Amino acid sequence: MAPGDVTRSVSRTFELLGAIIEHGGLTLADAAKTTDLATSTALRLIRSLEQTEFVLRGEDNVYRVGPRLLQIGAKAIADNQLLLRAQPAMTEIAEITRESTYLSAPGPRGTALYLGQIEGTHAIRHMGWVGQTVPLRGTAVGAALLGEVGADGYAVAHDTIEDHSTGVAAPIYDAIGRIVGALSVVGPTYRLDDDICARHGRVLVEHCTRLSAELGRTVPS
Repeated sequence: MAPGDVTRSVSRTFELLGAIIEHGGLTLADAAKTTDLATSTALRLIRSLEQTEFVLRGEDNVYRVGPRLLQIGAKAIADNQLLLRAQPAMTEIAEITRESTYLSAPGPRGTALYLGQIEGTHAIRHMGWVGQTVPLRGTAVGAALLGEVGADGYAVAHDTIEDHSTGVAAPIYDAIGRIVGALSVVGPTYRLDDDICARHGRVLVEHCTRLSAELGRTVPS
């Protein structure tokens, strides 16, 4: 196989794998259609992914993420330095606000990717977004990652991704001033009125400022 053919095959394989991940599973026909591949080509690539356990075919003939990819993903998240550094701050924020606290980073194609979570202590609490992506536009965490925060340094969004849920988020900066992540709290809208959002926003900004300083961020006095 010529070098160009190898590169094209690898590119198609990753594109196919990405489509399966993003859609939460695809049949062979849907995978081929989504990636604009011939069915025979898609089948050949999927069989290669099956052999390495990056995907598995279910009894419903839908191909989904396999154990090998889950292991690699979990290892990558565990090794993420931002997540390791943010864990103490996330724990403190969750204790203070009692709401579920998240760390996010820029994801693929204009999204925010949730890297970690500390569950809140309220009986009714938000949970389960780790590993998922949400649009940057129209979300609190997206606004934080884009630097579109208010004068107080945080962003608030009501009922955007999920009905009756409110998010409050603040950005994390690195040593050269880039926004590399965001800390956020998410809870039911009925509980997060304007005053509570402002209170949580100040907590988030305080901890994000500390975390940014740990990453080398300096702010002129």
